[in-house]
Amino acid sequence: MSVELSEVEYNLISKIARENGFNNFEVITNKGALKGDNFSGILTVVTVKNDKNTLELILKSALQSEVFRKAAPLREAYLREIYLYENIFNAFKKYQESHNVPDIFDNHAKMYGSSVGELNECLAMENLKTTGYQLWNKQNPMNTEHITTILKGYAKFHGTAIAMKHKDPELYETLTKEISSDIWGDQDFEAKKIKIEMYIKMGMEAAIKIVENEPALVEFLKIAEKKIYELFLMKFQDPEYKVTLIHGDCWCNNFMFKYKSEDNTTPTSLRIIDWQLAHVNSPAYDYCYFFLAHSTKEVLEDYKSYLKLYHDALSQHLKSFDCDPDEVFPYSRFENHINRYMVLGLFMCFSILKIMLCDSGEAPDFGELKEGEDMMESFQFKFQNYDVYKQRIRELIVFVKEQDFISK
Repeated sequence: MSVELSEVEYNLISKIARENGFNNFEVITNKGALKGDNFSGILTVVTVKNDKNTLELILKSALQSEVFRKAAPLREAYLREIYLYENIFNAFKKYQESHNVPDIFDNHAKMYGSSVGELNECLAMENLKTTGYQLWNKQNPMNTEHITTILKGYAKFHGTAIAMKHKDPELYETLTKEISSDIWGDQDFEAKKIKIEMYIKMGMEAAIKIVENEPALVEFLKIAEKKIYELFLMKFQDPEYKVTLIHGDCWCNNFMFKYKSEDNTTPTSLRIIDWQLAHVNSPAYDYCYFFLAHSTKEVLEDYKSYLKLYHDALSQHLKSFDCDPDEVFPYSRFENHINRYMVLGLFMCFSILKIMLCDSGEAPDFGELKEGEDMMESFQFKFQNYDVYKQRIRELIVFVKEQDFISK
């Protein structure tokens, strides 16, 4: 289905076309995502072509809904992502090359151009699907090979920032000072506090309903609620947890994989996409959110092996910069952060697993948010796979309780 571009979008695509050697060219557009695949914008597949060459792009454009923009810092999210592509990733590449790092972090897409105009925020990215990258089926937990690939990718990303912070703190501070807090960071504290309280209460009430006939699990969730609130309002600001730049949006639709064979079992290449929620925090944030949302019960039971796998990859990357992992970010400190953040990962799953398990037509559409409606209430929707959702949420609650992460 053809999509009409705005004047700003068309001018951006035309500029990119000329910069890439296209003079006389045709622009072909098609819808780029199903409902529920992307919540903050519109994805458009764009093909620029002439008689000799073709350039395949994905145009990611911010929703213009005034109601949604009042409910969420949408403009800030787009500016944040553009900043990472224009500044952070370029600086990381140069920094890694200057230290002759053998296996650099470059697991992101290429951005060809962007617009930062009010109501016209957009990014034009390479179309990874046309080069063989694929999304994981969001309704299935990931296998060991995919989990391993992502944890190693995160380790390189986190490790590059940690090494820069340790060896060149002025450069690190210059790069990250504008994106140190999350995209909600500049909001009035009291207003932010009220929203967080409501968000947590809503999520916990839904989770308690799942285990309402199991008093021990209900009591556990009530204790967990206090811990989650503390993390959101206090721990995120504690210098102890301001360790590195993190991705912050760790669900499966933000990872794309390339494979050597057609069985799609073992990835040979990874791309991490959608960097709108990036900020400075603990690597445990990315780890716990991703690990809990995508692991089978068997993987959860073997969680300590995956902690070691991640930290070994992180240590190897740090050593490439001549950093001593035991000095910069030892396993004991990482494990301590994991013990604090696992309950946060559990909470994130209450919402994201609904999105992962619902069908396209069942997902909320924030572009249709009406005045007076609360964005978080949109996540209280009904979907066919609710029984699967309940089972997976219960498994996660039991896991976090049995491992006693609350009291650690």
